[in-house]
Amino acid sequence: MSAQKNSITYSLADQSFARTKSVGIWNVSVDLLQTLARQAKCPPLTVLGNHSLFEQLHLPSAIRTELYQRASAGRFARIWWDQFGVYAAARRAGNQWLLLPKGFASFMRRCPVHLAAFVHDVVQDHYDRNYPDAVPPLEAAYFRASFRASVRQAKIIFTPTEFTRGEIERVSGEKGWRVPRLVCCGEGFERPAATPSAQRRDVIVNAHPFPQKLTRKAMEFLSRWHRENAFSESIHWVGLFPQNLELPPLPGWQRRGRLPEPEFRALMGRARVVLYFSDYEGFGRPPVEAVLAGAAPVYSDIPATREVMGDCGCSFNNNDYESFAAAFRRALTIPPAQIQVWADQLLARHNWNAVANRILTALDTA
Repeated sequence: MSAQKNSITYSLADQSFARTKSVGIWNVSVDLLQTLARQAKCPPLTVLGNHSLFEQLHLPSAIRTELYQRASAGRFARIWWDQFGVYAAARRAGNQWLLLPKGFASFMRRCPVHLAAFVHDVVQDHYDRNYPDAVPPLEAAYFRASFRASVRQAKIIFTPTEFTRGEIERVSGEKGWRVPRLVCCGEGFERPAATPSAQRRDVIVNAHPFPQKLTRKAMEFLSRWHRENAFSESIHWVGLFPQNLELPPLPGWQRRGRLPEPEFRALMGRARVVLYFSDYEGFGRPPVEAVLAGAAPVYSDIPATREVMGDCGCSFNNNDYESFAAAFRRALTIPPAQIQVWADQLLARHNWNAVANRILTALDTA
């Protein structure tokens, strides 16, 4: 019996918040699924998941779920799932489409159903050109092969920004690959629950061990800014640090590590400014999340953040300390009313229901 038109198998079995390297991809994968499941015109949908995922989701009873606990058991289990398990599960599910929200297709097998991949960025190409020693050779080769498989096998590739769409076209053109249909579907956000009114004083800095996140530069710029300005409020470094990088003994600086979501949201609710450094993003969610939490974002002026943020927030040039200092000073003066205006603008532009509609329309017209 042939599969029902537009029926979807959605693969999340290998993802978990505790193990993910990218909280952004995790959030997009989960939020997109929940939005698709709520759509009045959602076609038959089968979710491949694990215990930790299903404990967090609240899916309508009509959504079919299948448990694949071993897919998230560790690195080798996830590799096996990427290369063999997910395609076998998609064939058994009997749906027309397999949607991969992480965007990593198998390079060992051909997909037995129509493949749609959400490709968040082309960061491995950025590493190859700018940080050739940052990723172990086998791991880098794995991600290159997975990206190539997505381009060669997918009938549709969804992207979060026009910038990422252009990056896929550029790399494919350089390699001589045929480009599948590319659809910029965007990403979405929900307005967070109102937080109790309180004086906002703290600063949050997003830290990350990946080189494109520029955590070392953030420490260099912020250390200089702290020495040159009288600032007594707490500065919280949230996330993981690159190897051999430690906080300087400056007053009020706190290393918080990676926080559970409720604790992180509570900290954001007390933040006055959120700093986000990066030299490459496919979207870049933290500046938007800062605005929605009521804080002024200070972020790197790169193509993806320009597209996502528009005129909202305070951007700076990664190669110019004075540009950063000016953006930081401006952020400290932004009134709450202006941040609310930005929040309304960003929610209107980045709406999950609109994202889901673009995806379902693209599948229907494929």
